[in-house]
Amino acid sequence: MNRRIAVLPGDGVGAEVVAGPVELLEAIADAGRIELTGPWAVGASAFGALGTGLPADTLAACDDCDAMFFGAAGEHPGVSLDDYRPEHSIIGLRQRYDLRVSIRNIVRAGESGESGGRPLIVLRNLLGGAYGAASTRTESDGTDAAGDEVILTPEQIAELAEMACDLVEQGLASSIVSADKANLMATSRLWRSVTGQVAEARGVPLRHTYIDRMAFELAHDDVVSDTVVLTEGIFGDMLSDLAAGRAGSIALCGSASVNPGPPVQGRCVGLFEPVHGSAPRHTGKGKVNPSGAYLALAALLEWFPDTAELGPPVTAALSEALQAGPLTYDLAPAGTEPVGTASFAAAVNARALRSLKELL
Repeated sequence: MNRRIAVLPGDGVGAEVVAGPVELLEAIADAGRIELTGPWAVGASAFGALGTGLPADTLAACDDCDAMFFGAAGEHPGVSLDDYRPEHSIIGLRQRYDLRVSIRNIVRAGESGESGGRPLIVLRNLLGGAYGAASTRTESDGTDAAGDEVILTPEQIAELAEMACDLVEQGLASSIVSADKANLMATSRLWRSVTGQVAEARGVPLRHTYIDRMAFELAHDDVVSDTVVLTEGIFGDMLSDLAAGRAGSIALCGSASVNPGPPVQGRCVGLFEPVHGSAPRHTGKGKVNPSGAYLALAALLEWFPDTAELGPPVTAALSEALQAGPLTYDLAPAGTEPVGTASFAAAVNARALRSLKELL
């Protein structure tokens, strides 16, 4: 049975950034390697048209797919949200399918060399820890104290550490840096103990560091690209944005939210998306950088053993396009003319299809 992918463009610029990657998915589907469904309505745009951010037919399609390819969640031009928060759509999907692990890939514009254009990987928990359930939070009316309880189990940490080791053994990274706050937090001391034990048992190189030192190293560009940064959810959320900023643009980061175990609802085990928002002020202008969507596509393909070989050609094509230029407005050097979303996507696709053709 082929993998089935549901396309959810979402809000704002979501449809624009996924258009190029979807062309590659269509080529892969035409070759009989996957099935493709959609586009399906979701988020603020769905709320504006249908009164709900998660329509029933979208949920049914997602239940019946192996993975979701998602554009963006956020504000959408012309839609009055009232009390609706568009991020509830993506949070709802994560909870529905127990997408408890986040894998974010960040590339550097124009980077080549020993890393072969491989991305920096930030691996973190997406449910649990600082991303705990509502029951772990104490809200305040402005006069009482507020509280957020951070709880991590050895099993949750070990699962993440095992996944980090898998990435190294699969050749997608060369080593692991585990970032924590073990000089302050009990959860971080447990984190350091468990990650160290797992890496030692697997024979995979791992270095421990504090989260503040990790931030300095990323900002100072001391971390090589083909590294896994293994860290707690809220730490990883911040570090991945810092790494993308150091790389040159938030658009250089793709995200995978995955369930590493058996499906808990239907057959869906992953949601793959760029990390940037819906950018409503840029919607319809055809100028945004689609790199994050290409990274998300590569991660989607690599997640499943039967399509894993199709992911690296996408990442390589993106790296080549970023190195060769011309680039979108967020990365174009001063004095050069930027290209639009479609032109940059065409440059990536031309390279990717040459390589994919040999594998399809």
